[in-house]
Amino acid sequence: MHIYCDESGGVGRGVMTLAALSITEMEAEAIIHRFRAVTGISGEIKGSRIDLGERALLFELLEKSHATATVGVALSVTRPAPGEDRGDHDVQIYTALLEDVLGAIIPTMPACNAVVIDDGRYSDATLADIRTRVGKLVGPFGTAQLELSHRAAGLQLADIIANTFFTRALPGDRQGRMSAIATPLMASGRLTMRVLMRQPQREHERPE
Repeated sequence: MHIYCDESGGVGRGVMTLAALSITEMEAEAIIHRFRAVTGISGEIKGSRIDLGERALLFELLEKSHATATVGVALSVTRPAPGEDRGDHDVQIYTALLEDVLGAIIPTMPACNAVVIDDGRYSDATLADIRTRVGKLVGPFGTAQLELSHRAAGLQLADIIANTFFTRALPGDRQGRMSAIATPLMASGRLTMRVLMRQPQREHERPE
């Protein structure tokens, strides 16, 4: 079993969400293949590019699968402290969400072969640090991998889940529709949400 992680939003938007999707590589590819066959969409599938009907179809396909997912949501904690660099704070929020969600999921799994993270958001040095920290959570029997989202079906599915909850958190006429799309999977207990309540520990506050 793999865990695919992708995020949506950011500090500048006042909301950041991160979805961790537990699914086999084969099942993720089958869902994307079926989605393409029905919709005719080619290329990378992203939550920001699909319409409501297409989004609902993907959630229905996930509902029929064996996949489970947890979404971390950061709201008030996305606000940087006075004088804090916004880019640094964005990384801290992302890392805090990742560690919180994975820390909740991994202990409940019989085995985690790999955590796969989209490598398109941050610098190589930042991603290397994140991968090291995630590797400690996975333990000695798994791996932490970085992958481009267009190469991994599971990352594309995680992106859609994260984008759905990002849009669900924003005021507007799409908020209710996003909630309606996600509700059946949440009601089944296979999609859960966690709200990040604490400020991430800043670099200068970490013990040596």
